[in-house]
Amino acid sequence: QTLPFKHKMTLLDVMIAVGGLTEFADGNAATILRTAEANKQYSVRLKDLVKRGDMSANVEMRPGDVVVIPQSWF
Repeated sequence: QTLPFKHKMTLLDVMIAVGGLTEFADGNAATILRTAEANKQYSVRLKDLVKRGDMSANVEMRPGDVVVIPQSWF
């Protein structure tokens, strides 16, 4: 899903806008692809953020960022 960038947007804001994680998502294996930094990838702990409320996993998004959430095997 594509979202318009907003100033001070965080990863949690993105997850709320898309409706959270599905039961098949491997949230703690997710990455942010930062196109402004030559497609550098950063690991993010989405499950900890969304399901456990771990705000230390919340990061500020930047224009052009892509959140990639792989599918879980179980």
